[in-house]
Amino acid sequence: MLDRSLKPRTKNILKTTYHQLCYGLLFLFVTLGIITGCGGQNPAANQLEDSTRKESSLTFQDVTLEKFDDGGKPLWKVNAQKVLYSQDRKVANVTKPKGNLFQDGKVVLQVEADQGQIFDDGKEVLLSGKIIAIDPRNQALLKGDKLQWKPEDSILVMQENLTGNNSQVQFSARVGRYFTKEQKMELQGQVVATVKDPPLRMQTRYLQWLIPQEKITSDRNLRIDHYEKPATPLSPNPNPQSPQPKLLQQVESEQVDYDLKTKIAIFKKNVQLNSLEPPAQAVSNNITWNITEETVLSPETIKIVQVKDQLTVTGNQGLLNLKTKIADLLGGVQAISNKNQSTVFANQIQWNLDTQDLQANGNVIYQQTNPALKVIGSEASGKLNSDNIIVTGTKNAGGQVVTEIIPEQI
Repeated sequence: MLDRSLKPRTKNILKTTYHQLCYGLLFLFVTLGIITGCGGQNPAANQLEDSTRKESSLTFQDVTLEKFDDGGKPLWKVNAQKVLYSQDRKVANVTKPKGNLFQDGKVVLQVEADQGQIFDDGKEVLLSGKIIAIDPRNQALLKGDKLQWKPEDSILVMQENLTGNNSQVQFSARVGRYFTKEQKMELQGQVVATVKDPPLRMQTRYLQWLIPQEKITSDRNLRIDHYEKPATPLSPNPNPQSPQPKLLQQVESEQVDYDLKTKIAIFKKNVQLNSLEPPAQAVSNNITWNITEETVLSPETIKIVQVKDQLTVTGNQGLLNLKTKIADLLGGVQAISNKNQSTVFANQIQWNLDTQDLQANGNVIYQQTNPALKVIGSEASGKLNSDNIIVTGTKNAGGQVVTEIIPEQI
């Protein structure tokens, strides 16, 4: 039986109800029975005429369909150029559907497509071909070739050539699930998302976009590229023939929480940040990247590497300022120059990545292998990429520097 809340209407204000249809069909069957009883008619012609009339009675032109919940609030309303019902009237095939999807009586999505099907008295809506869906609350625009909407679940599923955007973010993915109550977008499969300001491109297998909170999160392996400001906004799928803006930093991680408002990204698990300017690499399991301030902060063990000069500084926590090119590390700090085969241990080290100047404080130990030497003091300064390291004692009376010359093994 057709749900009374699913109502087709024409622009000529024609209202078709289930009972009227039944009476019309009953009248048609009785009339055909009388004509058949009179004899002299071609049975095949009568059957064809009957089938034609049935199809005609289930087809409507320029129709509005609506679905309401038990409380009388609209669930969806769709205008269509043509509606063709199945014989049991459980499926409505619509052409050029355009309308609104509701939640708590308010429009949450404006949709249009080439074709569509409405199942089970309006409990499920399928659209296909050149689909456009807009959430007027946040101006999120979704495009694709396949859409499924279940009003009871408040979930919109889109796939096939899926893209989307609003004023901050653009994306492409294989499958997208939009939760209309939370205004949350879940993207899966070859996900690429770009942020307008600062210019970022994110690549992963799974991503959540929390639109009201202005956050992007992922708990899968991902990569984020940070570029110089381009002449035009970054595209999720750029033309390989077109010139790309200069890459500044690239971060790989297993988890990220990015705040679009503060422009701060928190990375967890196997984080590796590669900076091209200044040339450096930061490795940790916990990194907070403030893109506006150009700082990389870790409350856990962090390793900073300059591959070209074969320099590595590791500490229990640290801060790398990409703008000033200075790294401050605390707790069990170890600075190693592989080129010079020398190491500095200290409680705290400040390292200028541009000039290679190093300042170490607290329980300083400097050692080298050629010639074999070990110096113990409270402070040290010098250049990490040279053998010129000066170790001094404390400023208090009695502070001493201990030097150990290690003889070569015979």
